[in-house]
Amino acid sequence: MKINELAKLSGLNSETIRKYRERGLLKPVRNPENGYYEYSWPDFLNLLYIRKLRGASLSLDAIEATCRSGDAESLLQGYRKTIADLEKQIRELKRREMMLSITARHYERDAQATDQIRVIEAFDTKYDSYFDQTRPDAVRRRWIENVDLFTLVVCIEQRYFEDAALPERVPIRIGIGTYENIIREEHIRMPKQVSVFPKAKYASFFLEVADDLRSVPAERLEPIRQFLREKDLHALDNSTAYLYRVDTSGTQPRFIFCVRVMVEPLP
Repeated sequence: MKINELAKLSGLNSETIRKYRERGLLKPVRNPENGYYEYSWPDFLNLLYIRKLRGASLSLDAIEATCRSGDAESLLQGYRKTIADLEKQIRELKRREMMLSITARHYERDAQATDQIRVIEAFDTKYDSYFDQTRPDAVRRRWIENVDLFTLVVCIEQRYFEDAALPERVPIRIGIGTYENIIREEHIRMPKQVSVFPKAKYASFFLEVADDLRSVPAERLEPIRQFLREKDLHALDNSTAYLYRVDTSGTQPRFIFCVRVMVEPLP
């Protein structure tokens, strides 16, 4: 049969079949009269075998080595390597799925309340570490390298939620944080300095950081300060947050954080 017939029969395109032939994986007879390759039923069966191995994620090099050696051990080694590679991919996919699920859970709760301040219950204990002017140590570098398991955070000191008067601009700290179940599942080491935010009640609000990553205008905190006063709530600690989204439609990026402040009723 001609290559186009084999392509229709096997479900592979002619270019792929031609590549297998050029690598010696298929050995059709060449018609001396017209120079065309004639593929046989053994070629078809061999092609299905190759396709099965490719479907099992074996590389062409591994398939070629296996077919040429005629050794079952060579094929077994190929399967073992492919299994190990797939197990690694599964672990990577699971870790990505875990963080995506956590993020989606937060978005589902917060997406409809970007203009509201409300008290919520934290899903999980959170750990934050902040950037400073010093070179990060090995543990914090590891956090940065695995940023897909973390979220960007902003920290505002507790006193700025309750002091009677505020400076013109309130200082903030930027860092990264993650959740206890990710720390546990991924065996992530903790930096020497880390802020812990346990499962508790938090006042949640959205904060835009744009012109300066070191401070925000004091008026941006007035809504949450007023909310705490009206609800007779006391801020128990510095804030935590997660980066909700980044807006790059203007001349400089705008970072929108969903900020949480742990609270309790005033005595």
